[in-house]
Amino acid sequence: MLDTPRPWTRLFEAEFEENLARISKLHKKHIQNGKYYWEFVYNWMTPEEKAKLDIVNPILPNGRRKYKIHQMLSKETKERLSPHVISVLVLMKSANSVAELRRLVQRQYRIDQPNLFDGWNVE
Repeated sequence: MLDTPRPWTRLFEAEFEENLARISKLHKKHIQNGKYYWEFVYNWMTPEEKAKLDIVNPILPNGRRKYKIHQMLSKETKERLSPHVISVLVLMKSANSVAELRRLVQRQYRIDQPNLFDGWNVE
């Protein structure tokens, strides 16, 4: 993470934003899409990167950060996340909803999905 923000530049290609808007059925600038960016991209930062982000760009009382997250990313972090962003974009192109994208990402990265029947007492 950087100690001071770099000037605002586009981190994601317009294609990423357009496909996210398509599957979320929301305008590309809708705040909910920012949550999806966290879920599908920024959650892949290392714990050290997240800790440094919270120091240099803390969450304000209104729930937002002073600077956009991509303004604070170091060159190394951007380079490391770039292939992941491309992978998510490829999956996003074949998804028709956010729920479907979640399933595709979970399958791609072998993330265990909770078993919906675990809480049932079936005898």
